[in-house]
Amino acid sequence: MIQFPLEAGEALDMDAIWIISICAICLGGLFGLYVYAWSIPTLQWFAPAILRGPADRNRIALTFDDGPCPGNSEQILDILRQYDVKATFFVCGQNVERSPEILRRIQAEGHTIGNHSYSHPFPYFRSRSFFAREVDLTQEVIEKVTGKRPKFFRPPFGARWLGLQPVLSARRLSLVNWSDTGYDWKLDTEGIVRETLKTLGPGSIILLHDGRNTYPPQRVDRSPTVTALPAILEGAVKAGLTFVSLDELLS
Repeated sequence: MIQFPLEAGEALDMDAIWIISICAICLGGLFGLYVYAWSIPTLQWFAPAILRGPADRNRIALTFDDGPCPGNSEQILDILRQYDVKATFFVCGQNVERSPEILRRIQAEGHTIGNHSYSHPFPYFRSRSFFAREVDLTQEVIEKVTGKRPKFFRPPFGARWLGLQPVLSARRLSLVNWSDTGYDWKLDTEGIVRETLKTLGPGSIILLHDGRNTYPPQRVDRSPTVTALPAILEGAVKAGLTFVSLDELLS
């Protein structure tokens, strides 16, 4: 086969295509890194979050996300009362509207209440006004039931995005994620206990769940978390750690 040499213009076109392709790959990689940085709950690159309390005392805080959820939340509250442990419940506005009586019980039994958004949305590519609406609706719903507005906020999935931090700052809300988790959205009871206690230490903030997003109760099964909770409480106490409310841990 006879091959004809490329014309000068054709060679330039090929070079341009390669340069554009390389630039596109680099930009795609940078964008992926950017999204990753906003997505990982423990990263502090763009929007700082409270991950743990002071380590100078053997105090830790237990938190539950996504409730209130009938059945699951009430069983967890029963166990906490049995062990005389105060926890923090980051609740979703839609779930509060569905089960206000559980939120009243959470308050009456001395637990802390935090804002976990209204509809538990993915935060990516959302506007500042969207975040403001999610935060404000939940603040209003909680205040209507309890008479108080939370001072702590935890974003769904622990993820953040542009526009969220200014909204929280304007409302004097502290963004709190976590240092330890039982991965109770995917593990069985034994795994939840193991993972929760694995790196627990002074100042730890533990993440567990009493609901699942804003799903209706019939679609939520947190029985592995409920079953794991006594072993978690006993294991932490055996390690010389004391459970306190998030208010007390961060005061």
